[in-house]
Amino acid sequence: MKRLLPLIPVLLLCPLVWAQSPTLVQHVSCPNSRNAGNPQTSTPDYSCPLPEPSQAGNALLVGVTSSAGPTFTLSDDKSNKWTLVDSAKDGNNLYIGIYLATNVAAGTRIIKLHRSDDAAEVAMSASEYYNVALSSAVDAHSCNAGSGSTSITAGSIAPGSSGDLLWQWAGNGGGGGAMPNSTASFSPGVQSNIKWQLNGTDIYDGDAVQAGIYTSTGTINPTFSSGSAQPFDSCVMALKAASAGNAPTRAFRIVHMLHQQMPMSAANPWPIQFPSSGNLIVMSALTGVSSITSVSSVPSNSWQSTGAASGQYSVSQIYYAPNATTSNSLHLSVARNNNTGDSTFMMYDFVGAATSPFDVDSGRTGFQGSVASTLTTCNSCLTPSSANEVIISNFGQDFCTATRLNAPSGGLFDSTTDTGNSVDGPQSVDQNNGWMHFYNSSTSPVTVTWAESCGPTAQGNWGGRVAAFKPGTQQSNSPQAPSGLTAVVH
Repeated sequence: MKRLLPLIPVLLLCPLVWAQSPTLVQHVSCPNSRNAGNPQTSTPDYSCPLPEPSQAGNALLVGVTSSAGPTFTLSDDKSNKWTLVDSAKDGNNLYIGIYLATNVAAGTRIIKLHRSDDAAEVAMSASEYYNVALSSAVDAHSCNAGSGSTSITAGSIAPGSSGDLLWQWAGNGGGGGAMPNSTASFSPGVQSNIKWQLNGTDIYDGDAVQAGIYTSTGTINPTFSSGSAQPFDSCVMALKAASAGNAPTRAFRIVHMLHQQMPMSAANPWPIQFPSSGNLIVMSALTGVSSITSVSSVPSNSWQSTGAASGQYSVSQIYYAPNATTSNSLHLSVARNNNTGDSTFMMYDFVGAATSPFDVDSGRTGFQGSVASTLTTCNSCLTPSSANEVIISNFGQDFCTATRLNAPSGGLFDSTTDTGNSVDGPQSVDQNNGWMHFYNSSTSPVTVTWAESCGPTAQGNWGGRVAAFKPGTQQSNSPQAPSGLTAVVH
């Protein structure tokens, strides 16, 4: 009789290797400087803050445009090493350049552009990625000046490795070298072996970033499109993938941020395009002598105000879309009661927020008096109901420039600053006003104090407010699971 042997499970010792793709951590689109005269220095510094402090070992990618041809130096608050990857200058003397810092120090946040000429107008966008090679990361690059149509092209490249991150930056070179040069919209490219996504768009300043993972080594001319034909200048860099850097550890955080300017006598409603992927959109607005009456968007969201408008000459309001339907092509329409005065809309895209995120608003804060070096706009004016909320605050003023945040400790100053602008506002870069966000560790009352720099005229009228938003229930300090993974069986 034949004996049957027991069935023994056999493990196929076949290793499973995860090829890790470069993954976006955060992106910011900072505004055009529009030098209005009376610069604070003839060799100015333009400072653009990342939404959140960077993770150790990650890569920072920066695009710069300028209306003239000064010498540029890029630096940051953690002394990382920056490399100019590529640059070009078009027939209108518009400069465009892309810069890279890899293996950056943890906590890097303020990116500073030093220029040799105060006449130059500048704008900047920045992205942070992990899973980018720590050294010799650049695989290919190209710049193309003045494409002159709705197609925005950067020039052909042939990366040496499949799986590279392609990051394309574009600025509108029309107007004889003057900026900004508005466009109707931006749309991501549709090309083989890559899924393009818009990281950030500023349709008023006319600049944008798209990015994607290119799963080929074939020649590609990175291309995306504008809603109106313009002589765009564009640069692209292809960066090698590697298991490197760190995913963000905070579950409730900003993914995208836009410093959106609006000029006096602008269209009403005012259009904004804001690529986003979180579940809470916050608009922290300072609107000259007008006030917002409604906000709508496509995709549709329920836009709500945290409280009544505050201020007279610089009106403070905060609108938000809870449980938001976000989109790579989110378009907003902001209606005001008049179109008098310049405005700035600070746009925040949060991931990890509660489904019903709004907690509490400070109500109106405002003052008339003289303040030369510091300004407290909230003195224990708001008490959050729980820890780990995000506290958002703004204030607008007639004169002076907000330069940093003194309180609360650990708060993050969100304003772009430029010493090529006058110290007395309102000037172009965020109107010289103050924006901040802060993740509270307790339910202690919140006080907000700003450092100020003033010229001969001290601060007078101002208006501001503070609002708190709640995190989702699944908050953790553990790293997020990596995304963009491909299983390879050997």
